[in-house]
Amino acid sequence: MNTVIRRALLLALVWGLAACTVVSKVEKGEAVVRDRLVVQVDDPWNRFERDISYGMPTWTQEGITVDAMRFLVGVADGQPIAPTTDSKQTPLLFRASMQPAEIAALYQALLSRDGSTFTLTRVEPDEFIGTRGLRIEYELVRKVDDVRLKGVAWAAVHQNQLFMIAYDAPRMAFFDKYLARATAVARSARVRG
Repeated sequence: MNTVIRRALLLALVWGLAACTVVSKVEKGEAVVRDRLVVQVDDPWNRFERDISYGMPTWTQEGITVDAMRFLVGVADGQPIAPTTDSKQTPLLFRASMQPAEIAALYQALLSRDGSTFTLTRVEPDEFIGTRGLRIEYELVRKVDDVRLKGVAWAAVHQNQLFMIAYDAPRMAFFDKYLARATAVARSARVRG
C-alpha cells in the first residue's frame, strides 16, 4: 500500500474515532477540568473528555485534528502522564523532582511516541496556576498526515503533582488564530482546593 493511501486511511480512522467521542460545549465563564483545574473561558470551546491520541481532556475550536488544547491535571508522582497505547511502550512517568528540561522532555516523548517529529524551540520560566512554572514552545510534524504544527505548553508542579495546558495547531493559519484564546485560558488557571 503506498504512503498516500496509508495516510488517507489513517486520517479517516482518526476522524472516525473522533466522531465516536462525546463532544460537549464549554461555554463562557468558569470551567472545571477533571474536578481540579479551574479556568476562565472568554470564548466557547468544544470539549472532548479524552482525545483519541493521548487520553486527556482536549478542547478545540476547529476540530480535534486541526487545533487542540490539552490538559494534564494533577498527575501524581510516579504516575504516567497518559495511558500507553501499546503494551510494548514504556509508560511516561512523571516525577515530582523533575527539572523544567525534564518536564519538557517528558512532553516531547509523549508527542513523538507515534513517530511524529518534535522540535523543542524554547523552555523558559513562567507563572502557571499561581506558582513558578515553565512555558514550553515547540514544533511538531505529525506522522499520520505530515501536518506541521506549532505549539506552546504551560506547566507547573503543585503539591508534587503535574499540571499542564498545551495548545497546538497548524503553524501557517490556525496557531496564531487561536493562540490568544488558549493563552487566556492558561493564564486564568488555578488549582481547586
